[in-house]
Amino acid sequence: MLSAQAERLQKVEQEVTSFKTRRVIRLKDIDAAGVIFFVNYFVFAHDTYELFLEEIGYSLRRIIEQESFLLPIVHAKSDYHQMIKLEDEITIVLNVNKIGRTSFTLVYDYFLENQELVGSVKTVHVCVDKTTLKKRPIPEEMRQALEQYEKWS
Repeated sequence: MLSAQAERLQKVEQEVTSFKTRRVIRLKDIDAAGVIFFVNYFVFAHDTYELFLEEIGYSLRRIIEQESFLLPIVHAKSDYHQMIKLEDEITIVLNVNKIGRTSFTLVYDYFLENQELVGSVKTVHVCVDKTTLKKRPIPEEMRQALEQYEKWS
């Protein structure tokens, strides 16, 4: 019988296209107690975000150098379900949770090799005009790319 977390991972894999990345926890990632330093949940999420943007054709370099918009994070939260320790291998599964007119929400679920959910991060990004820094609609091409990974409407 699968745990609730394993069922969640299977459901994510079956229902939508998910962006996944793996990483091994290194010495630089842990604190004095031998577990992942809490800030690194956000560091790993942002690393995953950058890889995801590259996957959908919008690398941060492209956005910064070529596009007329930016995507600042306006809200971030994290939930911890279990300790992650030195040399644990984790899978980070990114899904688009919601797409609005000017913003989108990403959810990053962290799983151990046994498919146990150990943590999650949620970030909200707002599309702003690069010059005025005022909200603007998400470009249609980017919206379509994000929709391929949308888990919940």
